[in-house]
Amino acid sequence: MHIHSISRLFALPLILSAAYIGYVSYGSHYSHSYLIFIPVTLLVALYVFHGPIDHWWLSKYPIPLDAPLKKWLELYFAPYKTFTSDLKNRFEQRLMLYLEGRLFESVGKERQEVPEDVKAMVAAHGVHMSLSFADYLLGDMDRIYLYKHPFPSPAHPFLHTVETHSEDGVIILSLEQATNAVLFPSDYYNIVYHAYAEAIIATQKKIQWPQSPEDSWNLITQISGWEKEVFQSQTGFENLPLLPVWITIFFTHKENVSKKAPGLHQSFSDIFSPHA
Repeated sequence: MHIHSISRLFALPLILSAAYIGYVSYGSHYSHSYLIFIPVTLLVALYVFHGPIDHWWLSKYPIPLDAPLKKWLELYFAPYKTFTSDLKNRFEQRLMLYLEGRLFESVGKERQEVPEDVKAMVAAHGVHMSLSFADYLLGDMDRIYLYKHPFPSPAHPFLHTVETHSEDGVIILSLEQATNAVLFPSDYYNIVYHAYAEAIIATQKKIQWPQSPEDSWNLITQISGWEKEVFQSQTGFENLPLLPVWITIFFTHKENVSKKAPGLHQSFSDIFSPHA
């Protein structure tokens, strides 16, 4: 039997202890009723730190990735097929830990539970990009909000498909655009890679990023086959920062980046290529 949450297991005897002390204290002059503060205090601490505790436990005693999620990866997540067996094991373990340690929430007019395969679709991109990092959870970027369609926001009051807020630890995505990029990669810019690129830039402060070439958009068009207007229309932003676009294109068009921008390809390979 695999234990998903050791904190819940620890909580059970504390709850029973508090209930017992409360029971024997009720309506009596039980001299040790103050002892109820011990399990209650421990329960509060357990609630506050349950995330790190459960993550430590699952890192030490990993749970195998569910078979349906592995099947989804084999069918739809192209990079997974290129991994060595060791990298697959690392990827699967980190994906499981990421799914356990991050909040995925559907937002919009109707709030629904996010299916596990949708969570895995989004998380797989971030885990893929951070395979070479010790901090594969990307700091405090712990909430992923999913709209069905392009959305406005207080910071950007117009329809767009991707947004990150490192100060709040939030990634926001249009599920429509994200799904299309996975299913039809030759037609859609991958906003999930883009979002995680922004998150990595914000959280991995020690990385020395390469400078973008002056003719970047011309090169990006040659590499991807898309004009600048495609990136603007599919993200909703007229002024896109170049670095996250280059990082995204590196992951989605790696071979063409190698041919057209070998210097950038080498720099990104040094940063992102995991060691088996």
